[in-house]
Parts: sequence; C-alpha cells; structure tokens
Amino acid sequence: MTTSPRADLIVSGQIATLAGESGWGWQPTLAIAGGRVIGAGPESEIEALAGPSTGRLRIPDGHMAMPGITDAHLHLMELVLGESHVDLNGMNLPQTLAALAAADFDRRLEGDDDGWLLGHGWSMHDLGRWPDADMLESVAPGRPIALYAHDHHARWVSRAAIRMAEIDGARGEALGELVRRDANGRPTGVLHEAAGSLPDVAFPEPARDELHVWLAAVARRLAGLGLTGCHDPGVLNDDLAMARGPIFYRDLAEEGTLSLRVHSSIRSGQLADAIELGWRSGQTVGRYTAGWLKLFSDGSLGSRSAALLEPYLDMDFNRPTGGPRGMVVTGADELRELLSRAGAAGIAGQVHAIGDAAVRMALDVFEELPAVDLPLMRRIEHAQLVDPLDQPRFGALGVAASMQPVHLRSDATQEREAWGVRAEETFPLRGLLKGGALIPFGTDAPVEPPDPWPGIAAAFARRDPFDAEAVPVGIDHAIGLERAVRAACLDPTLVAGRTDLGRLLPGYVADLIVVPRILAEDEPDPAEIASIRPLLTMIDGEVVHGAF
Repeated sequence: MTTSPRADLIVSGQIATLAGESGWGWQPTLAIAGGRVIGAGPESEIEALAGPSTGRLRIPDGHMAMPGITDAHLHLMELVLGESHVDLNGMNLPQTLAALAAADFDRRLEGDDDGWLLGHGWSMHDLGRWPDADMLESVAPGRPIALYAHDHHARWVSRAAIRMAEIDGARGEALGELVRRDANGRPTGVLHEAAGSLPDVAFPEPARDELHVWLAAVARRLAGLGLTGCHDPGVLNDDLAMARGPIFYRDLAEEGTLSLRVHSSIRSGQLADAIELGWRSGQTVGRYTAGWLKLFSDGSLGSRSAALLEPYLDMDFNRPTGGPRGMVVTGADELRELLSRAGAAGIAGQVHAIGDAAVRMALDVFEELPAVDLPLMRRIEHAQLVDPLDQPRFGALGVAASMQPVHLRSDATQEREAWGVRAEETFPLRGLLKGGALIPFGTDAPVEPPDPWPGIAAAFARRDPFDAEAVPVGIDHAIGLERAVRAACLDPTLVAGRTDLGRLLPGYVADLIVVPRILAEDEPDPAEIASIRPLLTMIDGEVVHGAF
C-alpha cells in the first residue's frame, strides 16, 4: 500500500496556480513537501496531507500567492560585476562628470591612483551629445575608465583605457567605424557594438569568492522583487572558457549555494569550448540549467544601430550607426552557420534582433535551418519592432519572442522619433499571441532595473505606468494583466523546456511569491501594479525573502 507524502508546509488563502491555458487557476490551499507542490485544492483534501510536523502559512487578507517570476532576459553576471561599478543612469553631463570625479576621489583616498574605474548607465540623450575621452581626463586624469551606455551597445572610455587596451592600434582599426574617431582619425573614446568589449582584455579578473558574495547580494535584491529565476543571456566574449558564467553557476549549484534559479547562455566566442566540454542545452544541476547560444543580428534603438526595413526618420540630427537603416551585426550566412553548428551539438539558439529588418532576417534563418529536436525553444531576443507580416511567423515557426515591455516606458519618445507611425508595432504582444507565439518577459537588466512589475504594468497600459498623461504606444497590442503575469511566470519556463516550473500544481517546484490582491482586480491601476513588492518569496519551498 502506497502512502501519500506528508506536507512540510500547507499554504492557505487565495492562490493563483496558473493551471490551464488561461485564467488565474484559483485554489484555496497548497501543500508543499521536499521543495515541490504535492497538492492544490480544497482545504479538506489538502489537510489529509498534513502530519505532526507540518507548518502552516496563512496568506494575509488582501494578498494572494502566485508562481515566482522568471526574468527571461537578465544579464545576471553584469549585475553581479556591477556591484563594484558606478551607476550613471538618468544623469545629465554635469551630474555624470561629478559622479565620476567623486568616485575617482574616493579611490584615491583608498590609495588607488590608477586602477580601473568601471560604470554603466549613461545615455547620449541624457548627456545631450556623444561624450569623449577628454571629458573623463578632466575629472579623473590618468585613470583607465570604461563606462557602458544605458543600452550596453556603446562604451565610453578614457585615454588611459585606449592606451592599455591598444584601441588606438591594430585592435581598434580592425573594427573600423565601430571605433568613433575625430577628424584626425584619433579615437574619441566612444566604442560601438563589438568594439565595446575591447577594454575587457586589460581588466583584472575578479576573484571567485568575490563574485559569490556579489551574486548573493544581487539574488537577495531580486528575491525582494519576486524573482525566483532568470535567463542570463551570457557574458562578454573575452570569457572564452565560460568561467564567469555557466561554469561558475554550475559549480555553485553543485555545492548547493546558487542563490536563485539560473538558465545560463553562451556567446559565439565560447561555442567551440562549449562543444568541446560537451555543454548541451537543458543540462540541469540543481538550480542551474544550460541555456542557449546567444547571437546578435543588429544593434539597438538607443545607439541607432537597430537594423530597419525603412530608414530612420531622425537621421538628420541623430546619425544612425552603420547607415540610414542601421546595421547588421551578424549576417544571415554567419547566423545560419553558427546556429547549425550549435544545433548539431545539442545547443539551442537565441538571436538578438531589435529592428524589423533584423527580426525578419532572424526568422528567415530559423525557417531555413533543418529541424533539430532540442529541449529548449528557439527564440528572438527583444523583437522590439516587428513588421505585421512577420508577427504570425513566430508561432508558425515555433520561435519565442523574448520581450521587455518595460522599454515602452523608456523608449517611447525615441521610438516615435526614429520610427514614426511604425512605432505602433513596437512589442506587438497581441499580434504575436494571435499567431500562437510564446512571449516570455524580461527586463534586460542592467539596461533597465531588474524590477519586473513596471514591465508587467506596461504590457497592458502600453505606457509609463507612473505617468497617466503619457500617450500609449501601440495600444492595439495591449494584453490583459493575467496574460502579462503568465508571460512573466510561465512563458519563460515553457521556452526553457521546464514542465515543472511556472505553475503551483502537484509535481511543480515550489517557487512562489505573495503579493497584493490588486494584481487580480478587474481595473487595476498601472502605477499600483508597477509598485508591487512581495511580502514573501520562496524558492524550492524555502523562504528567501520576507515573512509574516
């Protein structure tokens, strides 16, 4: 006679299980044992699973439990490394230079006169112009500095950094116009796209213990936002041995010290090593899963390097990178070759494509590739502008659209200036869903903060959720809040081939959060949704944030 397992914990209240194809899947009681859900249903049924040592958790009135959120596009290692970086988000030029001067001063007080100063978050639009190395020299003379732009598609470096990374020599010349130059051919200090990684060869390698401490700090903050997992699209190509990404996460998972669930991808420069090591999509060790091969077909809107079907409308005063229609970073032939090589080795592909021309090219390549049975779905990252003719192709080809609706808040003005009326096809959620595509949501942190709630709110409001006067972008592509929640919780796990994540049903991992019940109201206030903070977060049935 088989006996039912005894519950470690019984949760009661309003529980959104996300059972079925739609709706919240409400249940009043949940039983958890060994880190997994073993029962979801009426209290009378679930209490039968209780034992003498079973704990009880009653969800407070006005709140609900739901599956934990998986960010489908979060640069986890960049967040980890960013623990030691200067944050320049939202600053104008005087504020930026003052922040860098202060950081340099603090370093010198500590006895560091010539170590690297790293940072991120500046925007050409906030600064009012493209910056240059001489600005950095004026506030931190002689110091090597490398600062990623807000979109991470450009980097601002100092004269010392240019010398140390040999950007003014053959290395820089090999990348042509990706290294911005003045009238005399001298690097100005702005590096675009692939050139942005040139300084990395001169950086000191962070210690493993240091990375572990930083990761734990980042994971605590993410848990406080309701994140129980993420898809990390990979670190920079200088880490050819994958030591700062997949291998680091896997080692922590084997030790039982990985603080959240991570699906970790590789970049093209790491593909040969990955194949040599037998690295395969879907390999899972504890909280770590091997992800995708991440490729780039174009640049970004912020750097005007996204590849478009039609010319940029604002090119007269905002020169696009690469030409009137932006630039192709990796052409169709190279995409096809890399994806084919990866697929043959059991590695699924994900392709960054922001402009509508890049999206079409990526879809064409996926359509041409022979079918390979892999546990992870093929996907296009961002799909920020998608021509209406291409929207149904995602579902037809089994390609997921990994999207970041939070950009509807930060990019609305640029989208209208650069794309005109075509901006109404920005993040075309409804069109993609109509064609049967999955739409896993992410934040693209640290490009945006890793807070998932503004993006969830923007998916149905189609505007900055904190600005009721903002004009929505692409209002015809708004989706309901319940579907937006599924895109944040369930779609990322389906794309990753995980049939035991993203729902609160028997057999599923007990990753859950407790949030205000306003999430399920008929007419929610976007600002309230965007401001949600979980009372409690569990991973594997263990409380990692909050208590009540």
